[in-house]
Amino acid sequence: MEMDVKQKLASKYDNIAIYTSGFYADPEDALGSRSKLMETLKSLTMNQHADTPFSLQIMTTNGEINVMPLGLLSLDELKKYENDHRKKAGLNADDDSIPMVIQFAPHTEHAKIQKQIVGTTNDLFDHFNDQFPKIWATVSDYLDANQAILTDIERDLLTDAKDVQSEYLNNFKTMTPDERNQNVGYELKDEELDHFSHFMADMHEVQAVVMSAASFTQHEIMGDNLFTTVMNDRVLRNTFFWVLDNTFYEIMYYFIEKTRRMADSDKIIKHLRHQKKLMIINMRNDAFERAQKALDDPQQTIDLNHYFTDVFIPVAEQFSTELDKLTSK
Repeated sequence: MEMDVKQKLASKYDNIAIYTSGFYADPEDALGSRSKLMETLKSLTMNQHADTPFSLQIMTTNGEINVMPLGLLSLDELKKYENDHRKKAGLNADDDSIPMVIQFAPHTEHAKIQKQIVGTTNDLFDHFNDQFPKIWATVSDYLDANQAILTDIERDLLTDAKDVQSEYLNNFKTMTPDERNQNVGYELKDEELDHFSHFMADMHEVQAVVMSAASFTQHEIMGDNLFTTVMNDRVLRNTFFWVLDNTFYEIMYYFIEKTRRMADSDKIIKHLRHQKKLMIINMRNDAFERAQKALDDPQQTIDLNHYFTDVFIPVAEQFSTELDKLTSK
């Protein structure tokens, strides 16, 4: 039985390039993600064969979802499946099709990889219209699980922000007006202390998000490479810009979750989402221009902490300002 599995994989996957594709799942656009998934899988079925080894990667805010044949990453998975299948269907059951698996790997500490078999590669190629809704249903469930992780992270940040705000407020209260002016850079009146301490606490939490993104980029994308090398590598470059989008959404959802605790939250969240459309475009343009400047000197090393701070603190300040516009009326 073990040889059956090895022969099956060897005959199909040995020394063959794996067909890969991927996209970023915008957490604000489920219909767009569904459309991208359908287009990508349809392209696969039109240009390849059912026995083509393939891996479709869907990048999410806090993990990744892979759609692929079972056994592509682990021979033992397919071996176990075939043994279980024979127990159920009988030893003489002859089925040459390879199951298709959808896997969700959250990028959080101690998170367990989740996976589900959804039909076979033959089902996808031969009965696409029947099979795609089943695939999307599973992918959609994993996108929901990813969103739940993001929401939990934001709520933890907001809980921490309460303590940070209290510290800022107490510190400001112990200062004289002159000391405040010296520390902040402008006059801060007593009646402004509460609002300003909340703003400072929010920026403190945002800075934690930004530093985490910069650290991830340094260790997982840059490594020992020059920035020029990263920008010239398609996969590394795409991952770099994926991290930028992720960081934007982590900041955006921080303010959305903060808003949920306020009166008239639905109206305010709708406003933030409306502002987001232009804000994310501006962020991408700013990040791209800064990247281009860094590429002017190919030997230059880039300080990612400064890069991410320069790109994202203005984003956080704008979300904070938009919130103030609607809550201070």
